[in-house]
Amino acid sequence: MAHRRGLAHRRSHAEPRRGPAVKRQRGFSLLEVILAFTLLAVALGILMAILGGGLTQVRGAADASVATLHAQSLLDEVGVLEAIEPGSRAGDFDNGRYRWEMDITETEDPAPAGLSDPNAAPVETVGLQLPSAPLLYRIQLDVSWGRDDLGRSIRFVTLRARTPPSPLEQFP
Repeated sequence: MAHRRGLAHRRSHAEPRRGPAVKRQRGFSLLEVILAFTLLAVALGILMAILGGGLTQVRGAADASVATLHAQSLLDEVGVLEAIEPGSRAGDFDNGRYRWEMDITETEDPAPAGLSDPNAAPVETVGLQLPSAPLLYRIQLDVSWGRDDLGRSIRFVTLRARTPPSPLEQFP
């Protein structure tokens, strides 16, 4: 009964069928493979350009941060470690990688005396010597880096006040 109708014995050496019912296995054509590689190359090229642009922006931001720190250290010294005097100075940081130019000019006070409170009563100053108004200086600092044709720069402008020397301090 086991050999009836060939159900129990499936290891027959029958020839595979041939004819229109058998489907051919197909792979990708050469044109499809070339197009796929071309598309992959274009996509990778665009990705590399995006990553390269991002790295350039990160490097530029880092350079601007370093330039800002140098500028802050220069501006912190003015009026503290050295007297504020009108004039121009220049120098560099990091072996010439960052260059700076500072211009200090005396400027007018943007809030003239007497206009701060128009309703204020006049103050009696009989016998008192009032200190003179502080001198106001405009400090402009330009920090640049990179080559001249592709260089970048940042400008910082601030105001600093200095009390003028008293008449007694002017004479030794």
